Amino acid sequence: MISGIFISLLGLMLMMTKINLADIPWSSGMHSFRTRIYYDATDAGGIVYHTEYLTIAEHARTEALRALGFYQSRLTKDQNILLTVRRCNVEYITPAVLDDMVEVRTCFNKLTGARIFLEQTIHRINEKKTTDDLLVSIETEIACVSAMGKAKRLPKELKTAISGKLIINEF
Repeated sequence: MISGIFISLLGLMLMMTKINLADIPWSSGMHSFRTRIYYDATDAGGIVYHTEYLTIAEHARTEALRALGFYQSRLTKDQNILLTVRRCNVEYITPAVLDDMVEVRTCFNKLTGARIFLEQTIHRINEKKTTDDLLVSIETEIACVSAMGKAKRLPKELKTAISGKLIINEF
C-alpha cells in the first residue's frame, strides 16, 4: 500500500518537474547502468567468470539504447536491422565477486554509416568509499546489419539520438 502511494507521488513529482525518465541514467554523454553480481555469474570461488562481463556490458548497451527510445526488438521488427558486435577489446583489471554492486558506464565515441563505436567501463560501487574500483574496460564496435547479415546504414533517428550523446575519444 505504502509503496503504491510512493510510486504515485514519484510519478506526480516527475510530471510536475517535467523530468524525462529516459534522461535520468545519462550524465555528460555517459549512460550508467547498475546491477549486482549474482551466484550464477561466478565460479566456484565466488569470482565473476570472465565472459559474464560481456553479458553485463550487453545489458548496459541495451539499456543505453532504451534510454534513447530505441528497442532492439522494434528495430528488428520495424526496420529489419540487427545491432551486432563486430569487434570487442576487453581489458580485465581486477575481478568482481559475488554480491558486488557494479556500474557499467557506456560512452558512444564514433558513428559511421553502419557502425557504432563505444567504450564501456565496469566499476565496483562501494557506498562507504568516495571512489570506485575500475574492474574492466571494453572497447566495442557494433555493426548494423540486416537479418541476412548484410551491412545496413544506421537509421537516421538512431544516428541522431546517438550523435547527441557522443564523447569523442579515439581507440
